[in-house]
Amino acid sequence: MNKLKYILGVLLIPAVYACKKDTPDEPTFNVSTLKTEYNVTDSVEFKIDGYADVIGFYSGEAGKEYRYKNRLESNEGKLHLNISTRVLYGAQTNNLSLLYSTNFDNLYTPEGIAAATWTDITNRFTYSTAAAGGLGVITPSADVDLSDLPVSGKPIYFAWRWVGQASSSAATGGRTWRIHAFNLTNKTATAAIPIATVTSAGWLAIDVKNPVNKWTIQAADPSLYFAPSKYNLRIGRLGGIKSALPKQGKP
Repeated sequence: MNKLKYILGVLLIPAVYACKKDTPDEPTFNVSTLKTEYNVTDSVEFKIDGYADVIGFYSGEAGKEYRYKNRLESNEGKLHLNISTRVLYGAQTNNLSLLYSTNFDNLYTPEGIAAATWTDITNRFTYSTAAAGGLGVITPSADVDLSDLPVSGKPIYFAWRWVGQASSSAATGGRTWRIHAFNLTNKTATAAIPIATVTSAGWLAIDVKNPVNKWTIQAADPSLYFAPSKYNLRIGRLGGIKSALPKQGKP
């Protein structure tokens, strides 16, 4: 029996800085305020003159503290994820799974994904269910502590995998899945700092066998969406996204 795989990988990047040249231009840049002292509840207006290619701002809020400007990793927080899913139509069971990798080499091809080690963490979450051909309801899963997954000095990648068995009709084939929430956060003692959501993680579709049938982001009803094509029940496809995550995220 043929199995069709659809994988959507995600590499999460908290911040990206880029330059146009190896030797940057000397900035002509100045920032001023109307006063030098403000009360805690005051609004502050910054006047910016000149040019700078990249501007960093540290407000003092959680995750934006100047004392952490040079820190790439933190052991003070814990990586947490909660998801929300909905299953529709079809009849096959257990054809969606969530995996992660810490040795994916950023090669977004079927060969590159196959070369990495992917660990299945599907059973840590609760998923939508429905009878064959039925319409499941949007099902949120409890917040899950994933702090055992990150490896120091390495990014962590997440992948959704859809597996469909060969079938003779859409009614007996693979099921449609919608990921309505994918909330990855760094939880510290005082705050939950967002890292990525289902729409902000930068998902990137990657062909495996069927370039027509793809994972997509639905705009009208924001969700990560995969529906098997009734015309391509025996053909598979792979999808993916980009981003990088230091251990626990940047506080």
